[in-house]
Amino acid sequence: MDIYKELGITSVINASGRMTKLGVSCISDEVKQAMDAAASHYVVMDELMEAAGRKLAQYIGCEDVCVTSSASSGIALAIASLICGNNLQSVQQFHKTVLRTDKREVVLLKGHNVDFGAPIDLMIHTGGGIAVETGYANASCLEDIRHAVNAQTLAILYVKSHHCVQKNMVDAAQVIALAKQLRLPCIIDAAAEEELSRYIRLGADFVCYSGAKAISGPTSGFVACRKKADASAMRLQYRGIGRVMKVGKEHIAGLVKAVELYTENGGYRPVISREELQSFCDHVAEIPGLKAALIHDEAGRDITRCRIQVLDEYGCSAAELASYMKTCETPVYTRDYRVLEGFLDIDPRPLNNSMELQTIWQVLHTGKGNVL
Repeated sequence: MDIYKELGITSVINASGRMTKLGVSCISDEVKQAMDAAASHYVVMDELMEAAGRKLAQYIGCEDVCVTSSASSGIALAIASLICGNNLQSVQQFHKTVLRTDKREVVLLKGHNVDFGAPIDLMIHTGGGIAVETGYANASCLEDIRHAVNAQTLAILYVKSHHCVQKNMVDAAQVIALAKQLRLPCIIDAAAEEELSRYIRLGADFVCYSGAKAISGPTSGFVACRKKADASAMRLQYRGIGRVMKVGKEHIAGLVKAVELYTENGGYRPVISREELQSFCDHVAEIPGLKAALIHDEAGRDITRCRIQVLDEYGCSAAELASYMKTCETPVYTRDYRVLEGFLDIDPRPLNNSMELQTIWQVLHTGKGNVL
């Protein structure tokens, strides 16, 4: 059964990455089974949230974890919890609490205030905070952050993402250390990061992850908390603004199973081997007008992709080729961040099998005469 065909739409080949706009990940049979089992029974949700938090904390190595609907909701709920604490009245009257609270500023680097599908600063404001940019779009230093901190500063947010400016930026370890020195909570947005305990070990207070990206779980997220009290305060927000970001029992169960498998397997196990990707890359380079080479992830993650350069000889631009590939009988979505510079990237992680690589090659091989 093709559920998408029943809805009148077409499934696609995702060579772009773990992208929300393409459904992020495909889950394993074990995760599906866990979700199906959870969906078939009732449970006290508060108990499930606490039990899941305890279990996830064991895998990650922190005091507690708050399960969320996404990494971005984790940012909002972490900030809301810092404003409201464990005060239920403050949580339930959040709109009034925010108006009478002066200490709401969240400092982040200008090069980190990105649009990842939605703006980072919107997540801050959703949680009741006020985003305060510091530094410059192409450079930052610790003094920029220190200078932005004042009596109204609530927390420091550091965004670890390929969307952010990578050059001339202070790293997460430095920012975490500065936050501790200034006695301010440090929130790390590590949505797509593969290492689940690094930032907690460095001393971060809240580390926000996507459950659906590196971990290949269902649509979900979680926040690793250095202190149990912080996770408890976050969970209390589900009786306030967290209600609009609630996560279902089946997604919680699927997330726990996905993290368990991810931990036991030592991380993500790719379907496409490096040798298969290299072979694909070599064959693409044989197509007149195209060059291809393997590249490493720009944000430092352990990810290898195939970068394709589209030359004038091919007969169209990289942007035109990328658009054409999305209109094929089996649409192909590539990683298009550098199309205006003439490059397409093929991310092998979301591919379901090597036949999808062959389909992409066939589209590239025949596309030359069909694009324009």
